Amino acid sequence: MATIAEMTTWWSRVPLDHPIRFKWNTITHRDCVVVRLTTDDGISGSAIGLSRGAPLDVVAQEMLGPSILGFDAMDVAGFQTRSRGAHAFADQTGMLAQARSLVDLALWDIRGRRLGAPLWQLLGGGPETAPVLLVEGYELPGESDRGFADRLLARAEEGYTAIKLEAAGYADPRQLFERLRLIREGQRGPLELVVDVNGSWHELRSAQRMARHLAEFDLAWLEDPFPHDRLDLLGPLTESSPVPIGSGDDVTDPQALLALIRERAVDVLRIDATTLGGLQPALDVIGAARQAGIPVSGHAHPYVHQHLSYASDAVPYVEAFPEDRPFETSFKLTTGSVFRDVEDGVLARPTAPGLAFELDLERVDGWAARTQTRRAQ
Repeated sequence: MATIAEMTTWWSRVPLDHPIRFKWNTITHRDCVVVRLTTDDGISGSAIGLSRGAPLDVVAQEMLGPSILGFDAMDVAGFQTRSRGAHAFADQTGMLAQARSLVDLALWDIRGRRLGAPLWQLLGGGPETAPVLLVEGYELPGESDRGFADRLLARAEEGYTAIKLEAAGYADPRQLFERLRLIREGQRGPLELVVDVNGSWHELRSAQRMARHLAEFDLAWLEDPFPHDRLDLLGPLTESSPVPIGSGDDVTDPQALLALIRERAVDVLRIDATTLGGLQPALDVIGAARQAGIPVSGHAHPYVHQHLSYASDAVPYVEAFPEDRPFETSFKLTTGSVFRDVEDGVLARPTAPGLAFELDLERVDGWAARTQTRRAQ
């Protein structure tokens, strides 16, 4: 029996080529936490998550390290049981859930590597390919409305049939409407458009008014209209909106997502396996959404969420950022993003074992603001 001999964590700050401005903040870099577990016979498994400034690396080491070091490397369920028992009186959501997710996924990476199978295969397999939902719609500096639209339309010409636009940074929504109009007028084939508000709305009536304005653009869904402390507003908006509503990014409580399913408070459920506390909670939520007939969309992190698309028809798209744009840079901590493997807007199943990615340790170390290694006693 191989055991976990070592846990190394990095808090790495990956710079963006230019700032991304939202309504409430400006992003100049991506804060990422990397967790790598190594067995006593030399097999390593890793996971990467966005920390957004939270000390997830410290939580992983101090709170979860004692529940993983020295234990069976193949026993993912055992880790979950031990860690939840050790902190039975702590809130199981928030930073603890996020850190537990990364340790859990690193264990699954080890499991796949030991068995010589990619994660999607361990989960039972499914569709051989998945269309990519390309997050291309961040604004570039000095870009005109026409230039913005032409850039997205050029991606459609490359074969992408689903593209996401970021909408939290517009001081005047009429500019967003104009860009959507130009895209719809210029498209030559089927094109699903998603508009992501990034939780920047706080009032139901104005959200309902915006949804009515957006209806003419035939959106696939309007994403994350409210911050996660106002999930109660989703049901009334979904019931009244002529545009499908999607939400769930970064939620750390599976029960909150299950409640959205039960109440049919969303038309599309967004999930993030790097925040929900582990792979099994994510699978539980996906299964419940599938039974309810609600499609699921993975939030970023295609190195993980592609496996869910290939294991379940409930997750039709793989969300990915273009590697040749400066929008999302966490892929730079690896030896290559899934974007390189997209052909005609479609991504095929990976064949490499585990989570099917490799860390670029030189970059992980180079951008690390904090590194810690703990070994089994």
